Amino acid sequence: MSVTDLNHVQKAISKTVGDKTCHLPPQALMLLGLVSLIFAAIPELDLIVSRLFWEPVAGFIFSENSTLIAFRDANRLLPWVVAGVAITLLIPNPFLRHLKFPPAPHKLLFVLTFFAAGPGLGVHLIKMLVGRARPRALEEFGGSALFTPPWEITDQCVRNCSFISGEAASAFALLTLVVFVRPKYSKPYLAVVGIVTAAFSLNRVVLGAHFLSDVVIAWNVMFALAVVLWRWFSRIAPQIDAIFASESRLT
Repeated sequence: MSVTDLNHVQKAISKTVGDKTCHLPPQALMLLGLVSLIFAAIPELDLIVSRLFWEPVAGFIFSENSTLIAFRDANRLLPWVVAGVAITLLIPNPFLRHLKFPPAPHKLLFVLTFFAAGPGLGVHLIKMLVGRARPRALEEFGGSALFTPPWEITDQCVRNCSFISGEAASAFALLTLVVFVRPKYSKPYLAVVGIVTAAFSLNRVVLGAHFLSDVVIAWNVMFALAVVLWRWFSRIAPQIDAIFASESRLT
């Protein structure tokens, strides 16, 4: 097969992927809106769930649990590991020649862009804009801050705020690695990693660091961002891969 024929095949594949995912962005946005409305209509859900892990004398009873803290730290480390590996594979280097099936550059670039725009910049912008206090800082749980529903802009927190959960966002980011998995294994991958994602995320609720809505809405924000980014990257996949292929030939 000639280079021209291969390019036509790549374009056909990227068009097919784009057609299959065209319905996902509006669905993801509607799901985000629905979840946000539920928590806005019943804000007490957050307090009810957080109270399950709080006692008047001991406070959040699992906040000093070494196993849960280690689990949290593992979640914080994983994004750096994934980003480091992706950057290593994206930069042309002799190691790539030993890989039988090197990952496509457009997929690596998609993952890096998502990590930077979602768990990175996007989460921190929302935190600064909303300013929601964490559960352990509330009057209800021995602090001095006032409870506010999700998406309500307030001044109850200045930095490192509760909404949305950065750990939930970075945990969700592990699901985007499904783009490297063969289609027949994609559902098992999403199921298994989905359980890990939920465990990483809800661990923050147990520790008293986040509300349930911080976590669930973070998942939905990241889902919306992921499908929008992937649709764009899949459409220009041949161009991205061609750029990195030409750079690889020059090294």
